Amino acid sequence: MIHVDHSIRYDRPAGAIFAALTDIAGYPNWQPDVLSAEITGEAGLGPGTPVRQVRKVMGRRTEIELTVSAFRPDELLTLATVPDTHPAVSQTYRLRPDGEGCLLEFELTIDGVPRMAEHLARTQLSRQIPRMFQLLGEHLTTPARP
Repeated sequence: MIHVDHSIRYDRPAGAIFAALTDIAGYPNWQPDVLSAEITGEAGLGPGTPVRQVRKVMGRRTEIELTVSAFRPDELLTLATVPDTHPAVSQTYRLRPDGEGCLLEFELTIDGVPRMAEHLARTQLSRQIPRMFQLLGEHLTTPARP
């Protein structure tokens, strides 16, 4: 099992960060491995909402079906693969007020990666995750286009 934690502070309110985290279609703007992402259900984003992501994982195009498993506006978002998916993936984003800004705590769990590929996956994630949150910070400070 692979487990990664990452924390970063942004000089932005929780609402602005949560808006970026819940803009599923906007994930390719700050997650370089996400080629596309979309909500596949009829309702808005909330517990049980299905999400489809197309990612480039270790050089291969991979489609991942996720479900919103936890959702508290401006506080918490968890996306997890549907049951019986291998490998099983869970991504949790927690927001905590921190002075004038906000602390974002990210937790990633991947269960079911072949043992011989775990080291390579960990190495790739150790570079990819800090870059992803650097890009999110840049995305948060970029003015919206009209």
